[in-house]
Amino acid sequence: MWIGHVDDQPVGWWAVWPREGGVAELGYRLARRWWRQGLAVEGASAVVTEAFADPQLDVVRAETMVVNTGSRGVMRRLGMRELRTEVREWGEPLPGAELGEVISEITRQDWCRTLS
Repeated sequence: MWIGHVDDQPVGWWAVWPREGGVAELGYRLARRWWRQGLAVEGASAVVTEAFADPQLDVVRAETMVVNTGSRGVMRRLGMRELRTEVREWGEPLPGAELGEVISEITRQDWCRTLS
């Protein structure tokens, strides 16, 4: 997990959690005042690069709500492709939850192409 700062102020966090079968999950949160400044992509790119330093890792996945266009844009700018949408049951769903969660991923091979 990485904590991002602008000057001495924390702005958000980024993390990659290993899962089974050479897959890891990317997650991040950014304070709203720092949205739309490129920080989400910059931080996510750094942790994905670090994740793919592990030779056993082949895929990084992430998911967000269909209605979260900002996060979907971050994933697209990372080179992730949208695989599918899953509609889940939630005890206290957020607005838009009925539209589902988009699951996206990037492979090691695609990541290396993105960097070159």
